[in-house]
Amino acid sequence: MTNKSNKKEFNPMKTSTRKWFVAMFTNGTDGINYDEAAKYCGVSPRTVRYWWSTSCPPWIDRLAYFASRSIPDTKDWKGFSFSHDGKLLTPYKDHSFTGGQLLMVFFDKQFNRFDRVEKQKLSEQVDSLRNDEEAAAIREELDVIISTLSKLKQSPIVAPKKQFATSAKRTLKRSK
Repeated sequence: MTNKSNKKEFNPMKTSTRKWFVAMFTNGTDGINYDEAAKYCGVSPRTVRYWWSTSCPPWIDRLAYFASRSIPDTKDWKGFSFSHDGKLLTPYKDHSFTGGQLLMVFFDKQFNRFDRVEKQKLSEQVDSLRNDEEAAAIREELDVIISTLSKLKQSPIVAPKKQFATSAKRTLKRSK
């Protein structure tokens, strides 16, 4: 029988785990802060360096996966948590949300934004109509239309009884 070594075989660190380490424990340059990462994982900085350069245990990949999906430990999220049935619990009494309810809040907010944009566009169009210069131009065009209709009404071609007073051919011959 061969003697197996006590060294455990680890898988290479997943890309998502590497990204999580970089996002959580960046040192300001291209690498990670091994001391902070080691403190978070409960191991030595040397162990984290080994994981980073060669391979890591599966529980690190799982830790990174769950930590990336958890509620951040920041001031803005203080008091928020998840219940055992998946609801988001807020620090406010009687305010908890299911995933569907949060989605509805998102959709309401999106539709309200679209309504605001549409209202703004309509307001700009109405404001442009209220522009004095444009209103004056519209009045001028209406005056031209009214005067054209008045001249047409007084034309010898159209009689008051909606019949031709004279034929169009005779009127044209007279005007020449």
